[in-house]
This record gives sequence, C-alpha cells and structure tokens, in this order.
Amino acid sequence: MKFTIAMGRMGLIGVGALALAACGDSDNASDEVVAEDVEIVADEQLDDITDMPVDDDAVATPEPMPVPVETQSAEERVEAERERMQDTAADAEQAAADIQAELEKMQTEN
Repeated sequence: MKFTIAMGRMGLIGVGALALAACGDSDNASDEVVAEDVEIVADEQLDDITDMPVDDDAVATPEPMPVPVETQSAEERVEAERERMQDTAADAEQAAADIQAELEKMQTEN
C-alpha cells in the first residue's frame, strides 16, 4: 500500500514538473518589444502635430481643501491614547487567557 501511495505521489510530482516545463515558452509580443522600438514608433506618429497644448477655460479649478481644525486638546489626545492602549492590553490579556485555557484542555485530554 505504501509503495502505491509513494508511486502516486512521484507521478503527481512528475506531471507537475512537465506542466511547468510546458509553460516556459511565451508567444507574447510584449516579451520581444524593447522600449526604444516603441518610442521610435510613437515619435514618428507625433511628427505631423504642430499645435501646442492650451488651457481649457471651461474646466474650473477646484477650491483648495480646508485646513483641518484641531478639535481635541492635548489632554484629550493623551487620554484617548491611554484608553486605546488599555483596550489593546485587555485584548492581549484575553487572548493569552484563551491560549492558556486551550493548552490546559489539551494537556488534560492527553
């Protein structure tokens, strides 16, 4: 039985290797293109254009974003950070307690 399982695994590995080897060839044109080739073709297409770009007056310039207003005092920020740290510590303690309980359960089962 072990011999057939080992042979099956070896067969799967061999098939996988053959599949990967078959994927090595690429007919993708982008693999053969060099940036210089593309730039030359693009420059040739733009040779006939003599007009310069102009601003579009129909497009309105967006207003700048307002400066954020500080709504918390330094003490409020410190208090919020302290509460966040306490919540994080409580979550870590709960996770540690859950892990400890799971370990004790595993030990009693064995």
